[in-house]
Amino acid sequence: MEVKVMYDAAIVGAGFGGLAAAASLVKRGRKVAVFEASNELGGSAGKFDRQGYRFQSGATVGMGFEPGGVFDQLYDELGLEVPVMTTLDTIMDIHMPDRTIHYYRDRQAWYEEIELHFPEKSAAIQAFYDEIFYVGALVDRLIDKLPIFPPRTWKDVKNLLPMVDRSSLRLLPFLNQTVEDRLKKYGLERHQLFRTFLNGELMDSVQTSVEYCPAFLGCAALQTFHKGAYAVHGGLATIAEQLSEYIKSGGGEIYMRHPVHRVEKEAGMFLLHSKRNKVFQAKEIILNNSVHNLHDTLSEELLKQTYIKKTKEVQREAWGAFIIHAGIDTSVFRNTDVLYHQFIDPERPEELHDGGQFLLSLSDPSDESMAPEGKRSLTISTHTELEQWWQAEEYEEHKEAMKNRMLQTVEHYFPGFAEGLDIVLPGTPLTFHKWLRRKEGKVGGYAPDGRYSWLKSYSVRTGIDGVHQCGDTVFPGAGTLGVTLSGLMAAKEVSAD
Repeated sequence: MEVKVMYDAAIVGAGFGGLAAAASLVKRGRKVAVFEASNELGGSAGKFDRQGYRFQSGATVGMGFEPGGVFDQLYDELGLEVPVMTTLDTIMDIHMPDRTIHYYRDRQAWYEEIELHFPEKSAAIQAFYDEIFYVGALVDRLIDKLPIFPPRTWKDVKNLLPMVDRSSLRLLPFLNQTVEDRLKKYGLERHQLFRTFLNGELMDSVQTSVEYCPAFLGCAALQTFHKGAYAVHGGLATIAEQLSEYIKSGGGEIYMRHPVHRVEKEAGMFLLHSKRNKVFQAKEIILNNSVHNLHDTLSEELLKQTYIKKTKEVQREAWGAFIIHAGIDTSVFRNTDVLYHQFIDPERPEELHDGGQFLLSLSDPSDESMAPEGKRSLTISTHTELEQWWQAEEYEEHKEAMKNRMLQTVEHYFPGFAEGLDIVLPGTPLTFHKWLRRKEGKVGGYAPDGRYSWLKSYSVRTGIDGVHQCGDTVFPGAGTLGVTLSGLMAAKEVSAD
């Protein structure tokens, strides 16, 4: 056994949460190491290169670079230059059989689009969105203080008390309701078209639909689109690469292709066992490899100390992703400058997964790093139920059918799409399990299942002294903003220890 150098903090996983935590700790003068099992940074917001194309592994839309946003503040704190990006005035086009809804970032432009597509209920829908922006701002104000939530210690409770003011108290009515409850207030709960639209946006951002989404969480997610959405040149992996360079320039280490097989504690120090019997020492640990992997990473002795019990964790609902990476001729989308397209089948509103609802992300034609000349890279992704992908005898047939269903849908709206395809690479939950080490292919955190589901969130505390966690399975949840915030919360706690 070869014992390596000792670190103040070791981060397991180089996703956005882990990289943000490491960069924040380096800024505070800590000696840090990040261990990544794959050969790419960014986790589910990373990239891979094939045949001259750069493909984004999962997440594609840039968020948080607006003034005061998560990445705006982080980049300012670290002194980093903001990457080249395209601001999306049209966040996405939402395609339905009888219409295309332009989802505008600007509030007034969006309200005019509401009047166009929902004329009989436009006043009520605009009032509903006024509430979304109001509640979303309250949530932002609270989260910006990086609270430990749900509180696990008396210290956490004590630190939360100063945050309880007139502003935060206004959130109380939204903590015990769902988005559907709020729709009822405005007489919108039976408006099938608007309900279908909202379900599509909530599935994309919160992994659930109006009847199961906590009201405050839905408001926070829906207003995020309108604060600022961006196509980062080079993909979101550009952000991961910048954070990695900052960590290394500050004396930190990034160990690629170094899976951490086991973490144990000996003589007051954490030992991280990696490949070829390499062992690294650290005073503290931040796990960015998801709660799904917790019980496969920690020693039996450490697991006795955590409040996260395996029997409860495996019962919680989570989605997988079916994804298609492809190259396309630039001529196919020549009649639109919109980069993100959502496809929803309102005839089957209950099928917001497995191709019933999916997102297509196009590379910016001006971003030459993403594709060969005359081509663009694209990513198509849909939520999928996990169990079906672990039936080996049906796997290939099912993968081909799912791929064809989504490609045919895009062809319907953009004739010539199929003919313009260059390279087509489908991926399933098994792909995420193998390459991104997502246990059983689970991605996107836990799916909310009711008004009080937020109370079941895991905080950055594991219950083990010196072991913290971050990522999409940790409060405040999925998406690049959520995982980055959890990373910053974990770093704040490590710095305070």
